[in-house]
Amino acid sequence: MMSIKPLIIDTTYILPLFGIKIIELTNFKKISKEIWSNGLKGYILYLPSICLMETMFKLTREYRKSNDINILNRYAIAIPSILSSKSIQIFNPLLNPEANKIAINIRHAGHTDLMDCLIAASATALKGIFLSEDIELSKIMKVIPETKDVPIWSWKDLIKNEFSH
Repeated sequence: MMSIKPLIIDTTYILPLFGIKIIELTNFKKISKEIWSNGLKGYILYLPSICLMETMFKLTREYRKSNDINILNRYAIAIPSILSSKSIQIFNPLLNPEANKIAINIRHAGHTDLMDCLIAASATALKGIFLSEDIELSKIMKVIPETKDVPIWSWKDLIKNEFSH
């Protein structure tokens, strides 16, 4: 029987749902649509709730430049899709003592973005694979005893491991 692995998704991968541009990722639109619709065989997909707050902050930053209410409205338009998705589970690291402890250790090791620390700590607490493009965060995680063994995949790794058979 195939084991089911937790796959924890970083904020980068949900930003396009809110109309926020991200770095170019191979076949992102096609594959992410498939994942949001049908999940990913062999994985339970988790979205740390902190990613939603981080998304709102990014929308607010964009809004401040133009004062266009439509930018902020994108959150209210997109959030029902995430909440109703049967393939993604929301995980709240703020309510998980283990995730809190690990996030503090990541922060203390030098990563200054506490939201990133909480998202990365989610992968550790859930004993899963962390899907992230954040190279600096990945480097810090590799030197912390609690996080050094967490598999960290980039989008390119996900494609290689799951879509190039």
